[in-house]
Amino acid sequence: MAKGVLQDIHHNTSLDGMQCITIARHMVKHKDFIRAKEWLMVGLKMYEADEEIEYIYSQLGMPLVDFYELFVEIQDSLGLRFLAMSELQLAIRNWPEKVSLQRALSRLKINIRIGKESAKKKEKSKGVYKKCCSSECRPTTKLYCLYNTTASYFLRLAPLKMELMCLDPYMVLFHDVVPDKDIVSIRNMAKGRLARAVTVSKDGNYTEDPDRTTKGTWLVENSKLIQRLSQLTQDMTNFEIHDADPFQVLNYGIGGFYGIHLDFLGEAELDNFSDRIATAVFYLSDVPQGGATIFPKLGLSVFPKKGSALLWYNLHHKGEGDNRTAHSACPTVVGSRWVMTKWINEREQIFRRPCLTSI
Repeated sequence: MAKGVLQDIHHNTSLDGMQCITIARHMVKHKDFIRAKEWLMVGLKMYEADEEIEYIYSQLGMPLVDFYELFVEIQDSLGLRFLAMSELQLAIRNWPEKVSLQRALSRLKINIRIGKESAKKKEKSKGVYKKCCSSECRPTTKLYCLYNTTASYFLRLAPLKMELMCLDPYMVLFHDVVPDKDIVSIRNMAKGRLARAVTVSKDGNYTEDPDRTTKGTWLVENSKLIQRLSQLTQDMTNFEIHDADPFQVLNYGIGGFYGIHLDFLGEAELDNFSDRIATAVFYLSDVPQGGATIFPKLGLSVFPKKGSALLWYNLHHKGEGDNRTAHSACPTVVGSRWVMTKWINEREQIFRRPCLTSI
């Protein structure tokens, strides 16, 4: 990554030693000491590779001694205190005037004397999430593509290209459903009105969520474009959408993501509202790298393709929420991720998808 290689793709940029130590400090702040050490060692190699850089870094407030100081802090936190001690003593010989090194030495001696436990953070396996955000995942190879002519009468004249992604829970990907001219119109309608997206907290208030770094807006107009998109959604899904939420346009910039979440509300949050039986996500841009919609519990991910739309059911046949539909928007690495969502409510679907008394 420091050399500009992300997911085996080489970009025309790279990091320098100062940027690497900045990342290392960020990792220390979040107690990820193993990765902090890796970033620090990479930055130190870059620093030492060109002696002329030392003067520049010192003028910018990041002399070489700062690298050693951070290295000692990381080693101490990992429990490698005697190695930290030898490095610290070397640094003191080179920079005897540095008061912060003496303070670090005092802290280290106390930690060794009292046998303080290391603050090493347990590594959490990211497994499926990491794998499926990097490359497209499919849980089975037995599914297939077809022309959908049965979801509505109109599709007998103009069938939609549909790819089956999963049968339980039901999930399909429609290809080439939104033309470029409509995509341009949708994005133009949203621009200028985008604001930091919020989520509903447990107390019912709308708040900014650190796990949702995106901007969005609602399309509440009743223009011909919105009417046409609503009819398209109804043709795709065979659901009544008069009671559905308005379309929501979302834009994820570089690094933008949405943590793992569920779209259905559940009985505790419903009160007088209708739950979300299904979700449709329209992709309004291609994303060169990153930005996949991932379902970790299904081991499935879909990367954005401009003009396509992903549909899945959030509820079981009994009307209960399906926890397997927990999903996330992977971080956007390169480019800009534009999507439009439509949450379809269950109240009007009594004759479209009746609840079963048994499964």
